[in-house]
Amino acid sequence: MLGIIFSFSHSFTHHKIKKSALIFTILGFLAGVTLLCVRLYDPKGMNLFLMAFNRKLVVTVAGLGVLAVLMTLINFVIDKKFFRLANLFSLSVLIFAALSYLVPPILQYTREFIYFGEAGISTNAMLRALGFTLGIFVCLLISLSAYEVHKSLRNDKEKNIFLFLSVLIFALEYCAAAVAALQRLKILRTSDAIFNISVFDVMIWRGANPNAFLYAQLILALLMLLFVIKTHMKPSGNFANKALLRKEKARLRDCRRWSWSLAAWGAMAIFIVIVLHYYDTKPPAEVQPEPYEISDGIISIELSKVSDGHLHKFSYITPNKFDVRFLVVKKPAGSAYGVGLDACDICGIAGYYERGNDEVVCRRCDVVMNKNTIGFKGGCNPVPFEYEIKSGKIFIDVKELIKEEGRFK
Repeated sequence: MLGIIFSFSHSFTHHKIKKSALIFTILGFLAGVTLLCVRLYDPKGMNLFLMAFNRKLVVTVAGLGVLAVLMTLINFVIDKKFFRLANLFSLSVLIFAALSYLVPPILQYTREFIYFGEAGISTNAMLRALGFTLGIFVCLLISLSAYEVHKSLRNDKEKNIFLFLSVLIFALEYCAAAVAALQRLKILRTSDAIFNISVFDVMIWRGANPNAFLYAQLILALLMLLFVIKTHMKPSGNFANKALLRKEKARLRDCRRWSWSLAAWGAMAIFIVIVLHYYDTKPPAEVQPEPYEISDGIISIELSKVSDGHLHKFSYITPNKFDVRFLVVKKPAGSAYGVGLDACDICGIAGYYERGNDEVVCRRCDVVMNKNTIGFKGGCNPVPFEYEIKSGKIFIDVKELIKEEGRFK
């Protein structure tokens, strides 16, 4: 959408008007950076305020999106200079508000290249940084390609149709987000209905289809590039000489090449969102609980079976039929063992898995546990409970596990 808006602004002859979209883009980026700095400077004092502010900003973006849609439609019907200027202004303000909202969470990712417990320089950190850079790079190339493809359209009506559809998709996306924001601001209730669709249904649909509007934008880009390819195959009209004919052929060839560029980078975006995202978020294989001995309500586990430094999972079914999972791992330092529930006070019963040979990772927040701290309270560590080690075995009273069964409902 940004590329198409830049193309629309380029159609104005006055150089200051041409730069309006660019100026608002820079201002929006700077506003987003400022909001991020405020959050980082005083996170505790500003968290609640910024949370409410972000929700109001989403509603603002949605409102400006609707306004831009209406102005684009009016400009399509009434092709006058005043309406073209008003349309460009509404689009520029929309860019400013959208970037103010989007830039902080995007830049926030740069603070998450290194996870807790990882070395400052590691393969995983480098891959996250490269992935972030790739994402920004693909977005910029899609925007540039869309700009060139949209600019190649000679008919203003055709340009306005694609501009209108792109802004409409964007406005619909943020209208859906605004519904959720208004509900969290307690302005709407989940039982309220908008056009006979309940707020709750909108929130559920949006959560289940997070990339629906991205796909809609890419489908629109596909239709636009196919239209450009079809209408830019051969020169039309008469040319005074062969030089002008060759110049027109070169222009048409450039248009087709930018169209294929848009197709290639759009396909890359889909590959990232579907394939790479799947492999990145694919849950690891579940570790099956290991057997143990139990006698008179006491569980015993041979130390020799859990002394390899890897994560070992066990399970106890309480009399109330709750599956209480617990973990045992030998700590790297010394001969101590870490014992705790397969759950924590922060992420609940999401549990943990082993990554590589030395990382114990929370399934929900992806935080890497320091094995030496397993068995202690705090953070995302497994919840500790009482146990005893003697005679080469770990002894656990099932009463300790029954106390924690409520966590595993």
